[in-house]
Amino acid sequence: MTPRIPRTLPSITELEVRYVTDAAANGWGERCYDYIHRFEDAFKAHLGVDYAIATSSCTGALHMGMAALGIGPGDEVILANTNRIAVEIN
Repeated sequence: MTPRIPRTLPSITELEVRYVTDAAANGWGERCYDYIHRFEDAFKAHLGVDYAIATSSCTGALHMGMAALGIGPGDEVILANTNRIAVEIN
């Protein structure tokens, strides 16, 4: 029997549920970027860096990262199993 590699799962707590509920209730129209900017500012502070860019999805982030690294056809990229579908490019 081949040993199995454990899969990754998201960590969703009551805090994330509150944030999503707040954004769904209040993040529309002229306030749509408030949540993105709050996240980017908190992420920059957490990392101690000057710049951070949030994307609308993991797919967008992975594509942007691979493009920035010059990864293309024929290159091998190893990711968590939860990202496989997002980055599958024909």
